[in-house]
Amino acid sequence: MDFFVRYFVELELPIAAVETALDDLPGERLAGLATKAHARALGFMLEADPHAADDFGGAVVLLGMESAAGHGSTRTRPMAWALVGPQTARPLLEADLEVGSLGHGRSQVAVSGHYYLPGSVSNRYINRGTAQRVGEATIKEFVDRLSDLVQPLVLGRTLDAAVA
Repeated sequence: MDFFVRYFVELELPIAAVETALDDLPGERLAGLATKAHARALGFMLEADPHAADDFGGAVVLLGMESAAGHGSTRTRPMAWALVGPQTARPLLEADLEVGSLGHGRSQVAVSGHYYLPGSVSNRYINRGTAQRVGEATIKEFVDRLSDLVQPLVLGRTLDAAVA
């Protein structure tokens, strides 16, 4: 099962500062966010189908993100993450990370794209509605934690510039 998902947060930060912070984030930090979001999804799935864990032993989440490209007032980074392990190698998310301006000093960070329910072949007890909510919760976790990383980076730079 795959679903279109979208989630966004609004930040009281200018788009240029958010873009710089995203460019400066190490890839392993982004992969860590994806891993935590995936772990949350697995928790939801295991509540619905305890046997779902059989497919995921030893699997890790790998994340890839391309450089930002401008599209009008929005900058978009194509991204994907996949679950790779001894019994599986399947995509979990193929999406765009978008940063857009909401006016002076405000921006929006969003992820929109296709989320693939992990282990959807074996998840006999997870219906389409539950699967959609798992996907939405996973993306929400990722975007919320991403904004939690970006804000201190930007605010730290602002304080550093003010002190200098």
